[in-house]
Amino acid sequence: MNLSVAATDLSKNYGIKLALNKLTIAVEPGSIYGLIGPNGAGKTTSLAILAGLIQPTSGEACILGLQVRPGNRQLLSKVGFCSPQFPFFDYLTGLEILSTCGLMHGLAPQDVKGRTKDLLEMLDLESAARQYVCQYSQGMRLKLGLACALIHAPEVLLLDEPFVGLDPTSVYRLVCCMRQIAASGRTIVLSSHDMALVERLCKRVGILHQGTLMREIELAIERDGVSAHQSEPGSHSKLESVLWEVVGTPEIKELTWI
Repeated sequence: MNLSVAATDLSKNYGIKLALNKLTIAVEPGSIYGLIGPNGAGKTTSLAILAGLIQPTSGEACILGLQVRPGNRQLLSKVGFCSPQFPFFDYLTGLEILSTCGLMHGLAPQDVKGRTKDLLEMLDLESAARQYVCQYSQGMRLKLGLACALIHAPEVLLLDEPFVGLDPTSVYRLVCCMRQIAASGRTIVLSSHDMALVERLCKRVGILHQGTLMREIELAIERDGVSAHQSEPGSHSKLESVLWEVVGTPEIKELTWI
């Protein structure tokens, strides 16, 4: 089987802390794979290792048949990565960062100009393009990160919390863009706390807890993109119910002073 993303026994220690414990996943071309779990479960670490930004303590990963390792130039043009945990140089403008990113990926200047315009329009960043990133809100910084991940049309997208801070219009456009990417045979691996969006987009979901992949779930996605497991309004979704089953239902603390 040809796999876009394959990880085998990936582990990562930060000192004595085990952040990731023998993660093994296999993602086929043309699919969207979701990683969910509480804060600190290992989602960002997993994606950063797959992007070649962090060296695993043990295990190995391959993207498009190429071994992932920091500095592997063969993968640079094939992978797009976005995470709020990896900030920009905020003394540059959004336009400068996005254009430079396109040029670094080897795009022709005319292509960079056209794609930059398209991405700024899609993500409603046109008016802020010439502002310094230090003036950007959290949502604007995330939009810029998404634009940088998309500008070279990578075959594999690794997106850490791509919906955080986005307005409804941008979420809608990004969801449509993700579906288009998957329909073209490319692959997306994303992490998110938004269960509804994960169910709308992903066919398979892995639940991480304390660095360990506890369970994988197959989701039936209907043609309109709505999960067949979607529950009635006000109730837990199928995916959320399984999450609490795996990691434990959060304790509810009543505030007596309210």
